[in-house]
Amino acid sequence: MTPRPRSRDKVLPITIGLPMSLHHRLENKISYTQSRSKWVQNAIIAKLEAYDNESQVIAELESKRLLVILLNRGVIEYELFTILAKQVEGTVTTQ
Repeated sequence: MTPRPRSRDKVLPITIGLPMSLHHRLENKISYTQSRSKWVQNAIIAKLEAYDNESQVIAELESKRLLVILLNRGVIEYELFTILAKQVEGTVTTQ
């Protein structure tokens, strides 16, 4: 019987603090046979991938679309939107 090859990506045990309510929610989500560590690993991976994908989505959006989103969220007023939209249109036509 050949021994199992060692993993190149070593596991690093860490300690984190969780609010009791979050711990209870986690315990209620995972089954008796599931690994809490594996569940948390998968959650971290999903969050990191979502962050990476969000950055890619934003990079692919046109500047005017970003301005519309800011206007719709109430981050900027309509007057500022019109000024910035004219600047965006000006830079697009001069490129």
